[in-house]
Amino acid sequence: MEQRKRNYEATKEYKELRRSLLEHLQARGMVEQLYVDKVQEYMDFWVQRKRLEEDIAARGICVMDKKRQMSVENRSVSLAVQVSRQMLAIYQVLGFKEDAASGKGIEDDEL
Repeated sequence: MEQRKRNYEATKEYKELRRSLLEHLQARGMVEQLYVDKVQEYMDFWVQRKRLEEDIAARGICVMDKKRQMSVENRSVSLAVQVSRQMLAIYQVLGFKEDAASGKGIEDDEL
């Protein structure tokens, strides 16, 4: 029986994260479509990571390989690591790593 996939794009968490990323770009004058597309790519990976985490929570870190009759790593574990690495790369390309390291961000402007 197939589990119904959760629509992460409709969650408050998704919407707030996307809004926050776009606001940070706008505050730095990075409003070109290239940057907006990178934010969407980041969010697409965010959704995939959530689905992988859901699978790991449901099935565990190890799963039974019926063909080989033995326990093997749940492929979602290694995929989640790869997705996280790609998300970090996008985050760095957008310049958020520098903002975090320097302590700059929208929050500073609001204080």
